[in-house]
Amino acid sequence: MAGGRASFEIQIFHNGHWVTEEFRETELTARAQAKVLLQKPDAQGIRIVKNWTRADGVVTANTLYTEMREPTAPVVNIVAIDEAPFCRETEDYYRLESRITINRLFRKYVDQVFLTPTELIHNYKALKKIQEADTLFPAAVDRVATIQARETGEDPRGRRDIIYRCVAQITAKARRADEYPNLPKLTGNDFGKLCARLETMVPPGDGDFYALVVLSRDLVQHRNWLGKLERLAGLAQPGQQQPAMALLDGVFADLFGVASALQDVLGYQRNLAEALCAIIDLYEGRFVAERSDAKEQIAAITPLIAGGRLEETRKSLMDRIIRQLSSAQPLSRNDPSHEREAFRAVALRLFRPEGLIGGSETAEALTRRFVYLQDEGGKAGLRRAVPGVTTLVANQTFSVVYLLQLAASPLGAELSQDVIATLWQVLGGNTIDTLMAPGTPIRDKLSRVTGLYHKISDAEALPEAERQRLLTHLDTVLCGYVKREGIIEKLDDPKASLRNRATRLIEFCASNLLPMKSKTHALARERVVALLKQPNFEVHFTDGIADPTRCEDSLRAFYALLARAGFK
Repeated sequence: MAGGRASFEIQIFHNGHWVTEEFRETELTARAQAKVLLQKPDAQGIRIVKNWTRADGVVTANTLYTEMREPTAPVVNIVAIDEAPFCRETEDYYRLESRITINRLFRKYVDQVFLTPTELIHNYKALKKIQEADTLFPAAVDRVATIQARETGEDPRGRRDIIYRCVAQITAKARRADEYPNLPKLTGNDFGKLCARLETMVPPGDGDFYALVVLSRDLVQHRNWLGKLERLAGLAQPGQQQPAMALLDGVFADLFGVASALQDVLGYQRNLAEALCAIIDLYEGRFVAERSDAKEQIAAITPLIAGGRLEETRKSLMDRIIRQLSSAQPLSRNDPSHEREAFRAVALRLFRPEGLIGGSETAEALTRRFVYLQDEGGKAGLRRAVPGVTTLVANQTFSVVYLLQLAASPLGAELSQDVIATLWQVLGGNTIDTLMAPGTPIRDKLSRVTGLYHKISDAEALPEAERQRLLTHLDTVLCGYVKREGIIEKLDDPKASLRNRATRLIEFCASNLLPMKSKTHALARERVVALLKQPNFEVHFTDGIADPTRCEDSLRAFYALLARAGFK
Protein backbone atom coordinates (compact mmCIF):
# COMPACT_ATOMS: atom_id res chain seq x y z
CA MET A 1 0.00 0.00 0.00
CA ALA A 2 1.61 3.25 -1.16
CA GLY A 3 1.82 6.57 0.64
CA GLY A 4 3.09 5.78 4.15
CA ARG A 5 0.54 5.53 6.92
CA ALA A 6 -2.41 6.83 4.87
CA SER A 7 -3.63 6.17 1.34
CA PHE A 8 -6.75 7.15 -0.56
CA GLU A 9 -8.50 4.42 -2.50
CA ILE A 10 -10.70 5.41 -5.47
CA GLN A 11 -13.50 2.94 -6.23
CA ILE A 12 -15.88 2.85 -9.21
CA PHE A 13 -19.43 1.52 -9.00
CA HIS A 14 -20.10 -0.75 -11.99
CA ASN A 15 -22.74 -3.45 -12.58
CA GLY A 16 -23.88 -3.35 -8.99
CA HIS A 17 -20.44 -3.60 -7.37
CA TRP A 18 -17.72 -1.28 -6.05
CA VAL A 19 -14.39 -2.00 -7.72
CA THR A 20 -11.05 -0.48 -6.67
CA GLU A 21 -9.63 1.52 -9.58
CA GLU A 22 -6.65 3.52 -8.27
CA PHE A 23 -4.82 4.78 -5.14
CA ARG A 24 -3.58 8.29 -4.39
CA GLU A 25 -1.34 9.61 -1.63
CA THR A 26 -3.40 12.70 -0.76
CA GLU A 27 -7.09 13.42 -0.49
CA LEU A 28 -6.77 16.38 -2.88
CA THR A 29 -5.30 14.30 -5.70
CA ALA A 30 -7.77 11.49 -4.99
CA ARG A 31 -10.73 13.85 -5.39
CA ALA A 32 -9.33 15.25 -8.61
CA GLN A 33 -8.78 11.79 -10.09
CA ALA A 34 -12.23 10.64 -8.94
CA LYS A 35 -13.83 13.40 -11.02
CA VAL A 36 -11.93 12.13 -14.05
CA LEU A 37 -12.88 8.50 -13.47
CA LEU A 38 -16.55 9.38 -13.03
CA GLN A 39 -16.61 10.43 -16.69
CA LYS A 40 -15.79 6.90 -17.88
CA PRO A 41 -18.77 5.42 -19.78
CA ASP A 42 -19.03 2.39 -17.50
CA ALA A 43 -18.73 4.33 -14.23
CA GLN A 44 -22.06 4.64 -12.43
CA GLY A 45 -20.50 6.22 -9.34
CA ILE A 46 -17.27 6.86 -7.49
CA ARG A 47 -16.20 6.93 -3.86
CA ILE A 48 -12.99 7.71 -1.98
CA VAL A 49 -11.97 5.50 0.92
CA LYS A 50 -9.22 6.61 3.31
CA ASN A 51 -7.13 3.66 4.52
CA TRP A 52 -5.09 4.33 7.67
CA THR A 53 -2.37 1.99 8.91
CA ARG A 54 -1.91 2.22 12.64
CA ALA A 55 1.37 1.66 14.42
CA ASP A 56 0.31 -1.87 15.33
CA GLY A 57 -0.26 -2.69 11.66
CA VAL A 58 -4.08 -2.69 11.82
CA VAL A 59 -5.69 -0.93 8.83
CA THR A 60 -8.88 1.08 9.28
CA ALA A 61 -11.05 2.35 6.43
CA ASN A 62 -13.32 5.39 6.27
CA THR A 63 -15.40 6.54 3.29
CA LEU A 64 -14.72 10.22 2.68
CA TYR A 65 -16.73 10.94 -0.43
CA THR A 66 -19.36 9.27 -2.62
CA GLU A 67 -20.95 10.52 -5.83
CA MET A 68 -23.39 8.61 -8.00
CA ARG A 69 -23.97 9.53 -11.61
CA GLU A 70 -27.49 9.75 -12.96
CA PRO A 71 -27.90 6.94 -15.50
CA THR A 72 -28.07 7.94 -19.14
CA ALA A 73 -31.55 7.32 -20.50
CA PRO A 74 -31.29 4.14 -22.57
CA VAL A 75 -32.72 4.06 -26.06
CA VAL A 76 -35.23 1.23 -25.90
CA ASN A 77 -38.70 0.43 -27.15
CA ILE A 78 -41.85 -0.27 -25.20
CA VAL A 79 -43.06 -3.83 -24.80
CA ALA A 80 -46.30 -4.40 -26.71
CA ILE A 81 -49.15 -5.09 -24.30
CA ASP A 82 -52.76 -5.91 -25.13
CA GLU A 83 -54.52 -4.83 -21.93
CA ALA A 84 -54.32 -1.89 -19.54
CA PRO A 85 -56.46 -0.72 -16.61
CA PHE A 86 -58.78 2.19 -17.29
CA CYS A 87 -57.75 5.17 -15.15
CA ARG A 88 -60.48 7.77 -14.64
CA GLU A 89 -58.65 9.97 -12.14
CA THR A 90 -55.02 10.98 -11.83
CA GLU A 91 -54.81 9.10 -8.51
CA ASP A 92 -55.64 5.87 -10.37
CA TYR A 93 -52.21 5.98 -12.03
CA TYR A 94 -50.57 5.38 -8.64
CA ARG A 95 -52.54 2.15 -8.00
CA LEU A 96 -50.98 -1.31 -8.19
CA GLU A 97 -52.73 -2.27 -11.44
CA SER A 98 -51.30 0.82 -13.14
CA ARG A 99 -47.82 0.21 -11.75
CA ILE A 100 -47.95 -3.37 -13.02
CA THR A 101 -48.75 -1.95 -16.46
CA ILE A 102 -45.82 0.48 -16.18
CA ASN A 103 -43.56 -2.46 -15.36
CA ARG A 104 -44.78 -4.37 -18.40
CA LEU A 105 -44.69 -1.43 -20.83
CA PHE A 106 -41.25 -0.20 -19.81
CA ARG A 107 -39.68 -3.58 -19.01
CA LYS A 108 -36.63 -2.98 -21.21
CA TYR A 109 -36.16 0.49 -19.77
CA VAL A 110 -36.43 -0.46 -16.09
CA ASP A 111 -34.04 -3.37 -16.66
CA GLN A 112 -31.38 -0.83 -17.67
CA VAL A 113 -31.98 1.90 -15.10
CA PHE A 114 -32.98 -0.36 -12.15
CA LEU A 115 -35.97 1.74 -11.16
CA THR A 116 -39.33 0.49 -9.89
CA PRO A 117 -42.57 2.21 -10.97
CA THR A 118 -42.84 3.81 -7.52
CA GLU A 119 -39.43 5.43 -8.02
CA LEU A 120 -40.32 6.51 -11.56
CA ILE A 121 -43.48 8.38 -10.54
CA HIS A 122 -42.24 9.76 -7.20
CA ASN A 123 -38.79 10.93 -8.26
CA TYR A 124 -38.96 13.99 -10.50
CA LYS A 125 -35.57 13.47 -12.16
CA ALA A 126 -36.37 9.83 -12.99
CA LEU A 127 -39.79 10.79 -14.32
CA LYS A 128 -38.36 13.49 -16.59
CA LYS A 129 -35.70 11.13 -17.91
CA ILE A 130 -38.20 8.54 -19.03
CA GLN A 131 -40.29 11.25 -20.69
CA GLU A 132 -37.20 12.45 -22.56
CA ALA A 133 -36.02 8.96 -23.60
CA ASP A 134 -36.42 9.27 -27.38
CA THR A 135 -39.92 8.16 -28.47
CA LEU A 136 -40.41 5.77 -25.57
CA PHE A 137 -42.97 7.76 -23.63
CA PRO A 138 -45.18 8.88 -26.57
CA ALA A 139 -45.26 5.28 -27.83
CA ALA A 140 -46.40 4.08 -24.39
CA VAL A 141 -49.17 6.67 -24.20
CA ASP A 142 -50.37 5.83 -27.71
CA ARG A 143 -50.43 2.12 -26.89
CA VAL A 144 -52.44 2.53 -23.69
CA ALA A 145 -54.81 5.06 -25.29
CA THR A 146 -55.49 2.67 -28.18
CA ILE A 147 -56.23 -0.24 -25.82
CA GLN A 148 -58.53 1.80 -23.61
CA ALA A 149 -60.35 3.44 -26.52
CA ARG A 150 -60.99 0.04 -28.06
CA GLU A 151 -62.66 -1.10 -24.84
CA THR A 152 -64.72 2.06 -24.27
CA GLY A 153 -65.49 3.11 -27.84
CA GLU A 154 -63.79 6.49 -27.38
CA ASP A 155 -61.70 8.31 -29.96
CA PRO A 156 -58.07 7.22 -29.30
CA ARG A 157 -56.88 10.79 -29.78
CA GLY A 158 -59.17 12.06 -27.07
CA ARG A 159 -58.10 9.30 -24.72
CA ARG A 160 -54.44 10.08 -25.45
CA ASP A 161 -54.98 13.75 -24.56
CA ILE A 162 -56.56 12.74 -21.25
CA ILE A 163 -53.59 10.51 -20.41
CA TYR A 164 -51.14 13.31 -21.22
CA ARG A 165 -53.05 15.70 -18.94
CA CYS A 166 -52.92 13.19 -16.08
CA VAL A 167 -49.19 12.61 -16.65
CA ALA A 168 -48.63 16.38 -16.59
CA GLN A 169 -50.35 16.51 -13.18
CA ILE A 170 -48.24 13.59 -11.92
CA THR A 171 -45.09 15.32 -13.15
CA ALA A 172 -46.05 18.63 -11.56
CA LYS A 173 -46.70 16.92 -8.25
CA ALA A 174 -43.32 15.16 -8.39
CA ARG A 175 -41.62 18.49 -9.21
CA ARG A 176 -43.26 20.24 -6.24
CA ALA A 177 -42.05 17.45 -3.98
CA ASP A 178 -38.56 17.68 -5.48
CA GLU A 179 -38.47 21.41 -4.66
CA TYR A 180 -40.08 21.06 -1.24
CA PRO A 181 -37.83 22.72 1.37
CA ASN A 182 -36.10 20.77 4.14
CA LEU A 183 -37.48 17.39 3.17
CA PRO A 184 -35.64 14.93 5.46
CA LYS A 185 -33.54 11.99 4.34
CA LEU A 186 -34.27 8.41 5.28
CA THR A 187 -31.52 7.44 7.68
CA GLY A 188 -31.43 4.14 9.50
CA ASN A 189 -34.32 1.68 9.31
CA ASP A 190 -37.13 3.50 11.12
CA PHE A 191 -39.37 4.24 8.15
CA GLY A 192 -42.43 4.50 10.40
CA LYS A 193 -40.83 7.32 12.37
CA LEU A 194 -40.07 9.17 9.12
CA CYS A 195 -43.70 8.80 8.00
CA ALA A 196 -44.94 10.24 11.29
CA ARG A 197 -42.52 13.15 11.02
CA LEU A 198 -43.57 13.96 7.45
CA GLU A 199 -47.23 14.14 8.48
CA THR A 200 -46.36 17.26 10.51
CA MET A 201 -44.27 18.84 7.72
CA VAL A 202 -46.15 18.48 4.43
CA PRO A 203 -49.62 19.58 3.27
CA PRO A 204 -52.49 17.67 4.89
CA GLY A 205 -53.28 14.43 3.10
CA ASP A 206 -49.91 14.29 1.32
CA GLY A 207 -47.99 12.38 3.99
CA ASP A 208 -47.95 9.06 2.15
CA PHE A 209 -46.91 10.67 -1.12
CA TYR A 210 -43.99 12.51 0.43
CA ALA A 211 -42.95 9.41 2.36
CA LEU A 212 -42.67 7.59 -0.97
CA VAL A 213 -40.75 10.54 -2.42
CA VAL A 214 -38.19 10.28 0.39
CA LEU A 215 -38.11 6.48 0.09
CA SER A 216 -37.59 6.75 -3.68
CA ARG A 217 -34.69 9.17 -3.20
CA ASP A 218 -33.11 6.58 -0.96
CA LEU A 219 -33.76 3.63 -3.29
CA VAL A 220 -32.44 5.29 -6.46
CA GLN A 221 -28.99 5.13 -4.91
CA HIS A 222 -29.12 1.33 -5.12
CA ARG A 223 -28.29 0.46 -8.72
CA ASN A 224 -29.26 -3.20 -8.65
CA TRP A 225 -32.36 -5.14 -7.63
CA LEU A 226 -30.82 -7.07 -4.76
CA GLY A 227 -29.52 -3.82 -3.28
CA LYS A 228 -33.03 -2.38 -3.31
CA LEU A 229 -34.43 -5.58 -1.82
CA GLU A 230 -31.87 -5.48 0.97
CA ARG A 231 -32.79 -1.89 1.78
CA LEU A 232 -36.54 -2.59 1.73
CA ALA A 233 -36.16 -5.73 3.85
CA GLY A 234 -34.25 -3.70 6.42
CA LEU A 235 -37.09 -1.16 6.59
CA ALA A 236 -39.85 -3.78 6.82
CA GLN A 237 -39.32 -4.58 10.48
CA PRO A 238 -41.84 -7.04 12.02
CA GLY A 239 -42.95 -4.35 14.47
CA GLN A 240 -43.49 -1.77 11.74
CA GLN A 241 -46.86 -0.01 11.97
CA GLN A 242 -49.26 -1.04 9.22
CA PRO A 243 -49.59 2.36 7.44
CA ALA A 244 -45.82 2.46 6.90
CA MET A 245 -45.75 -1.24 6.04
CA ALA A 246 -48.44 -0.68 3.40
CA LEU A 247 -46.20 1.84 1.64
CA LEU A 248 -43.28 -0.57 1.70
CA ASP A 249 -45.62 -3.31 0.48
CA GLY A 250 -46.28 -1.32 -2.68
CA VAL A 251 -42.57 -1.08 -3.48
CA PHE A 252 -42.01 -4.78 -2.79
CA ALA A 253 -44.89 -5.42 -5.21
CA ASP A 254 -43.18 -3.25 -7.83
CA LEU A 255 -39.85 -4.96 -7.33
CA PHE A 256 -41.29 -8.46 -7.68
CA GLY A 257 -43.24 -7.25 -10.71
CA VAL A 258 -39.98 -6.73 -12.62
CA ALA A 259 -39.08 -10.02 -14.32
CA SER A 260 -35.32 -9.59 -13.98
CA ALA A 261 -35.66 -8.55 -10.33
CA LEU A 262 -37.78 -11.58 -9.52
CA GLN A 263 -35.21 -13.81 -11.20
CA ASP A 264 -32.49 -12.30 -9.01
CA VAL A 265 -34.61 -12.92 -5.92
CA LEU A 266 -35.47 -16.53 -6.78
CA GLY A 267 -31.98 -17.46 -7.88
CA TYR A 268 -31.26 -20.11 -10.50
CA GLN A 269 -34.29 -22.11 -11.61
CA ARG A 270 -33.88 -24.88 -14.19
CA ASN A 271 -37.04 -24.06 -16.15
CA LEU A 272 -40.28 -22.12 -16.08
CA ALA A 273 -42.14 -24.86 -14.19
CA GLU A 274 -39.59 -24.76 -11.38
CA ALA A 275 -39.68 -20.95 -11.37
CA LEU A 276 -43.49 -20.93 -11.17
CA CYS A 277 -43.44 -23.33 -8.23
CA ALA A 278 -40.92 -21.05 -6.51
CA ILE A 279 -43.12 -17.99 -7.12
CA ILE A 280 -46.13 -19.89 -5.74
CA ASP A 281 -44.12 -20.68 -2.60
CA LEU A 282 -43.10 -17.03 -2.31
CA TYR A 283 -46.75 -15.98 -2.75
CA GLU A 284 -47.66 -18.20 0.21
CA GLY A 285 -44.75 -16.98 2.31
CA ARG A 286 -42.95 -20.33 2.45
CA PHE A 287 -40.21 -19.91 -0.17
CA VAL A 288 -36.76 -21.11 0.90
CA ALA A 289 -34.16 -19.20 -1.12
CA GLU A 290 -31.54 -21.93 -1.40
CA ARG A 291 -30.14 -20.73 -4.73
CA SER A 292 -30.53 -16.99 -4.20
CA ASP A 293 -28.11 -14.33 -3.07
CA ALA A 294 -31.01 -12.83 -1.14
CA LYS A 295 -31.42 -15.57 1.48
CA GLU A 296 -31.46 -13.22 4.47
CA GLN A 297 -33.84 -10.76 2.84
CA ILE A 298 -36.29 -13.48 1.76
CA ALA A 299 -36.15 -15.02 5.23
CA ALA A 300 -37.09 -11.61 6.64
CA ILE A 301 -40.07 -10.92 4.38
CA THR A 302 -41.67 -14.37 3.97
CA PRO A 303 -43.17 -14.23 7.50
CA LEU A 304 -44.67 -10.86 6.57
CA ILE A 305 -46.19 -12.34 3.41
CA ALA A 306 -47.51 -15.38 5.29
CA GLY A 307 -48.91 -13.10 7.99
CA GLY A 308 -50.95 -11.06 5.52
CA ARG A 309 -48.92 -7.86 5.88
CA LEU A 310 -47.79 -7.63 2.24
CA GLU A 311 -51.01 -8.04 0.29
CA GLU A 312 -50.01 -5.92 -2.73
CA THR A 313 -46.88 -8.02 -2.99
CA ARG A 314 -49.00 -11.16 -3.15
CA LYS A 315 -51.22 -9.61 -5.84
CA SER A 316 -48.16 -8.72 -7.89
CA LEU A 317 -46.80 -12.25 -7.56
CA MET A 318 -50.16 -13.74 -8.54
CA ASP A 319 -50.27 -11.49 -11.59
CA ARG A 320 -46.86 -12.87 -12.59
CA ILE A 321 -48.03 -16.47 -12.02
CA ILE A 322 -51.15 -16.01 -14.16
CA ARG A 323 -49.30 -14.31 -17.01
CA GLN A 324 -46.50 -16.85 -17.14
CA LEU A 325 -48.93 -19.74 -16.86
CA SER A 326 -51.00 -18.38 -19.76
CA SER A 327 -47.98 -17.78 -21.99
CA ALA A 328 -46.60 -20.02 -24.71
CA GLN A 329 -43.15 -20.23 -23.09
CA PRO A 330 -42.32 -23.93 -22.49
CA LEU A 331 -42.52 -25.13 -18.91
CA SER A 332 -39.65 -27.55 -19.52
CA ARG A 333 -37.51 -25.89 -22.17
CA ASN A 334 -34.49 -28.17 -21.74
CA ASP A 335 -36.53 -31.35 -22.08
CA PRO A 336 -39.78 -30.94 -24.07
CA SER A 337 -40.70 -34.57 -23.36
CA HIS A 338 -41.37 -33.56 -19.75
CA GLU A 339 -43.78 -30.74 -20.65
CA ARG A 340 -46.90 -32.61 -19.54
CA GLU A 341 -45.22 -33.76 -16.35
CA ALA A 342 -44.18 -30.15 -15.65
CA PHE A 343 -47.78 -28.98 -16.25
CA ARG A 344 -49.10 -31.48 -13.72
CA ALA A 345 -46.50 -30.43 -11.13
CA VAL A 346 -47.44 -26.75 -11.45
CA ALA A 347 -51.18 -27.49 -11.44
CA LEU A 348 -50.94 -29.51 -8.23
CA ARG A 349 -48.76 -26.82 -6.63
CA LEU A 350 -51.61 -24.37 -7.28
CA PHE A 351 -54.22 -26.72 -5.83
CA ARG A 352 -55.77 -26.53 -2.40
CA PRO A 353 -58.87 -28.55 -1.41
CA GLU A 354 -60.75 -25.30 -0.84
CA GLY A 355 -59.82 -23.96 -4.27
CA LEU A 356 -57.05 -23.11 -6.71
CA ILE A 357 -54.63 -20.38 -5.65
CA GLY A 358 -55.74 -17.46 -7.80
CA GLY A 359 -59.25 -18.83 -8.29
CA SER A 360 -61.00 -18.64 -11.65
CA GLU A 361 -58.11 -16.75 -13.29
CA THR A 362 -55.81 -19.67 -12.51
CA ALA A 363 -58.34 -22.17 -13.88
CA GLU A 364 -58.56 -20.20 -17.12
CA ALA A 365 -54.76 -19.89 -17.34
CA LEU A 366 -54.35 -23.67 -16.88
CA THR A 367 -56.84 -24.27 -19.69
CA ARG A 368 -55.05 -21.91 -22.06
CA ARG A 369 -51.68 -23.41 -21.14
CA PHE A 370 -52.95 -26.93 -21.86
CA VAL A 371 -53.74 -25.93 -25.45
CA TYR A 372 -49.97 -25.74 -26.05
CA LEU A 373 -49.70 -29.42 -25.08
CA GLN A 374 -52.03 -30.39 -27.94
CA ASP A 375 -51.86 -30.37 -31.72
CA GLU A 376 -55.08 -28.38 -32.04
CA GLY A 377 -55.56 -24.72 -31.15
CA GLY A 378 -58.38 -22.21 -31.35
CA LYS A 379 -61.82 -22.81 -29.88
CA ALA A 380 -61.61 -26.54 -30.63
CA GLY A 381 -58.31 -26.75 -28.75
CA LEU A 382 -59.79 -24.96 -25.75
CA ARG A 383 -62.76 -27.36 -25.71
CA ARG A 384 -60.41 -30.35 -25.72
CA ALA A 385 -58.29 -28.75 -23.02
CA VAL A 386 -61.10 -28.85 -20.43
CA PRO A 387 -61.21 -32.67 -20.09
CA GLY A 388 -57.51 -32.78 -20.95
CA VAL A 389 -56.53 -30.94 -17.76
CA THR A 390 -58.57 -33.26 -15.54
CA THR A 391 -57.25 -36.40 -17.25
CA LEU A 392 -53.63 -35.32 -17.01
CA VAL A 393 -53.73 -34.22 -13.38
CA ALA A 394 -55.75 -37.32 -12.43
CA ASN A 395 -56.91 -36.05 -9.04
CA GLN A 396 -60.65 -36.04 -8.49
CA THR A 397 -60.88 -33.21 -5.98
CA PHE A 398 -58.53 -31.10 -8.11
CA SER A 399 -60.71 -31.83 -11.17
CA VAL A 400 -63.90 -30.68 -9.46
CA VAL A 401 -62.25 -27.56 -8.01
CA TYR A 402 -60.69 -26.73 -11.39
CA LEU A 403 -63.93 -27.22 -13.33
CA LEU A 404 -66.05 -25.21 -10.90
CA GLN A 405 -63.60 -22.34 -10.85
CA LEU A 406 -63.25 -22.47 -14.62
CA ALA A 407 -67.05 -22.22 -14.84
CA ALA A 408 -66.82 -18.91 -12.97
CA SER A 409 -64.35 -17.42 -15.48
CA PRO A 410 -65.13 -15.62 -18.77
CA LEU A 411 -63.60 -18.54 -20.70
CA GLY A 412 -65.65 -21.01 -18.65
CA ALA A 413 -68.85 -19.19 -19.60
CA GLU A 414 -67.93 -19.74 -23.27
CA LEU A 415 -67.16 -23.41 -22.63
CA SER A 416 -70.08 -24.07 -20.27
CA GLN A 417 -71.26 -27.26 -21.99
CA ASP A 418 -67.75 -28.72 -21.99
CA VAL A 419 -67.32 -27.91 -18.30
CA ILE A 420 -70.61 -29.62 -17.42
CA ALA A 421 -69.86 -32.64 -19.60
CA THR A 422 -66.46 -33.04 -17.95
CA LEU A 423 -68.00 -32.72 -14.48
CA TRP A 424 -70.25 -35.65 -15.33
CA GLN A 425 -67.23 -37.61 -16.55
CA VAL A 426 -65.54 -37.01 -13.21
CA LEU A 427 -68.57 -37.53 -10.94
CA GLY A 428 -70.89 -39.68 -13.02
CA GLY A 429 -70.01 -43.07 -11.54
CA ASN A 430 -72.88 -44.96 -9.88
CA THR A 431 -70.94 -46.15 -6.84
CA ILE A 432 -68.63 -44.45 -4.39
CA ASP A 433 -65.75 -46.69 -5.49
CA THR A 434 -65.79 -45.03 -8.90
CA LEU A 435 -65.16 -41.69 -7.19
CA MET A 436 -62.16 -42.79 -5.12
CA ALA A 437 -59.92 -45.73 -4.36
CA PRO A 438 -61.80 -48.75 -2.93
CA GLY A 439 -59.40 -49.03 0.01
CA THR A 440 -60.17 -45.52 1.25
CA PRO A 441 -61.38 -45.56 4.91
CA ILE A 442 -65.15 -45.20 5.36
CA ARG A 443 -64.90 -41.88 7.17
CA ASP A 444 -62.69 -40.43 4.41
CA LYS A 445 -65.09 -41.63 1.71
CA LEU A 446 -68.04 -39.96 3.39
CA SER A 447 -66.09 -36.78 4.06
CA ARG A 448 -64.75 -36.45 0.51
CA VAL A 449 -68.05 -37.08 -1.24
CA THR A 450 -69.77 -34.65 1.12
CA GLY A 451 -67.02 -32.13 0.36
CA LEU A 452 -67.69 -32.53 -3.36
CA TYR A 453 -71.40 -32.11 -2.68
CA HIS A 454 -70.80 -28.80 -0.88
CA LYS A 455 -68.51 -27.54 -3.67
CA ILE A 456 -71.20 -28.24 -6.26
CA SER A 457 -73.84 -26.69 -4.02
CA ASP A 458 -71.82 -23.46 -3.72
CA ALA A 459 -71.00 -23.27 -7.45
CA GLU A 460 -73.29 -20.42 -8.49
CA ALA A 461 -71.67 -20.26 -11.93
CA LEU A 462 -73.24 -23.60 -12.87
CA PRO A 463 -76.73 -23.55 -14.40
CA GLU A 464 -79.21 -24.27 -11.61
CA ALA A 465 -80.73 -27.30 -13.32
CA GLU A 466 -77.34 -28.95 -13.84
CA ARG A 467 -76.27 -28.14 -10.32
CA GLN A 468 -79.35 -29.84 -8.87
CA ARG A 469 -78.84 -32.89 -11.12
CA LEU A 470 -75.25 -33.26 -9.88
CA LEU A 471 -76.29 -32.82 -6.25
CA THR A 472 -79.03 -35.42 -6.59
CA HIS A 473 -76.58 -37.82 -8.20
CA LEU A 474 -73.97 -37.42 -5.43
CA ASP A 475 -76.65 -37.82 -2.77
CA THR A 476 -77.86 -41.03 -4.44
CA VAL A 477 -74.32 -42.43 -4.56
CA LEU A 478 -73.72 -41.53 -0.92
CA CYS A 479 -77.06 -42.93 0.22
CA GLY A 480 -76.43 -46.19 -1.60
CA TYR A 481 -73.04 -46.54 0.06
CA VAL A 482 -74.39 -45.85 3.57
CA LYS A 483 -77.11 -48.48 3.08
CA ARG A 484 -74.79 -51.05 1.52
CA GLU A 485 -72.24 -50.75 4.33
CA GLY A 486 -74.92 -50.72 7.04
CA ILE A 487 -73.26 -47.68 8.62
CA ILE A 488 -76.33 -46.50 10.51
CA GLU A 489 -77.14 -50.00 11.70
CA LYS A 490 -73.62 -50.37 13.09
CA LEU A 491 -74.00 -47.13 15.01
CA ASP A 492 -77.47 -48.12 16.31
CA ASP A 493 -76.41 -51.43 17.83
CA PRO A 494 -79.43 -52.84 19.75
CA LYS A 495 -77.03 -54.49 22.22
CA ALA A 496 -75.74 -51.10 23.35
CA SER A 497 -77.49 -48.81 25.84
CA LEU A 498 -80.01 -46.29 24.53
CA ARG A 499 -77.69 -43.50 25.69
CA ASN A 500 -74.76 -44.84 23.64
CA ARG A 501 -76.94 -45.56 20.58
CA ALA A 502 -78.56 -42.11 20.58
CA THR A 503 -75.30 -40.27 21.26
CA ARG A 504 -73.41 -42.08 18.50
CA LEU A 505 -76.17 -41.41 15.96
CA ILE A 506 -76.41 -37.74 16.89
CA GLU A 507 -72.64 -37.34 16.76
CA PHE A 508 -72.73 -38.89 13.28
CA CYS A 509 -75.41 -36.41 12.20
CA ALA A 510 -73.38 -33.49 13.64
CA SER A 511 -70.04 -34.64 12.19
CA ASN A 512 -70.45 -33.00 8.74
CA LEU A 513 -69.77 -36.39 7.16
CA LEU A 514 -73.15 -36.13 5.40
CA PRO A 515 -74.70 -33.16 3.58
CA MET A 516 -77.44 -31.50 5.60
CA LYS A 517 -80.94 -31.74 4.08
CA SER A 518 -79.89 -34.64 1.86
CA LYS A 519 -81.70 -37.95 1.71
CA THR A 520 -78.56 -39.59 3.10
CA HIS A 521 -78.70 -37.34 6.16
CA ALA A 522 -82.43 -38.07 6.42
CA LEU A 523 -81.65 -41.78 6.91
CA ALA A 524 -79.72 -41.02 10.08
CA ARG A 525 -82.28 -38.47 11.23
CA GLU A 526 -85.10 -40.97 10.87
CA ARG A 527 -83.27 -43.42 13.11
CA VAL A 528 -82.63 -40.70 15.70
CA VAL A 529 -86.27 -39.60 15.64
CA ALA A 530 -87.36 -43.20 16.13
CA LEU A 531 -85.21 -43.42 19.26
CA LEU A 532 -86.46 -40.09 20.59
CA LYS A 533 -90.08 -41.17 20.21
CA GLN A 534 -89.61 -44.21 22.43
CA PRO A 535 -91.82 -44.06 25.55
CA ASN A 536 -90.02 -42.63 28.59
CA PHE A 537 -86.97 -41.77 26.46
CA GLU A 538 -85.29 -39.63 29.14
CA VAL A 539 -85.72 -42.34 31.77
CA HIS A 540 -84.16 -44.98 29.53
CA PHE A 541 -81.45 -42.53 28.39
CA THR A 542 -80.26 -41.97 31.96
CA ASP A 543 -80.61 -45.59 32.97
CA GLY A 544 -77.65 -46.57 35.13
CA ILE A 545 -76.92 -43.04 36.33
CA ALA A 546 -77.87 -42.84 40.01
CA ASP A 547 -76.87 -39.23 40.72
CA PRO A 548 -79.74 -36.81 39.76
CA THR A 549 -77.26 -34.03 39.01
CA ARG A 550 -75.34 -36.26 36.59
CA CYS A 551 -78.65 -37.25 34.98
CA GLU A 552 -79.46 -33.57 34.34
CA ASP A 553 -75.96 -32.87 33.02
CA SER A 554 -76.12 -35.87 30.70
CA LEU A 555 -79.50 -34.83 29.29
CA ARG A 556 -78.39 -31.20 28.91
CA ALA A 557 -75.30 -32.25 26.94
CA PHE A 558 -77.40 -34.56 24.76
CA TYR A 559 -79.92 -31.86 23.86
CA ALA A 560 -77.08 -29.43 23.08
CA LEU A 561 -75.66 -32.08 20.73
CA LEU A 562 -79.12 -32.44 19.17
CA ALA A 563 -79.23 -28.71 18.47
CA ARG A 564 -75.75 -28.79 16.95
CA ALA A 565 -76.84 -31.61 14.65
CA GLY A 566 -79.76 -29.55 13.37
CA PHE A 567 -82.59 -31.10 15.39
CA LYS A 568 -85.12 -28.70 16.81
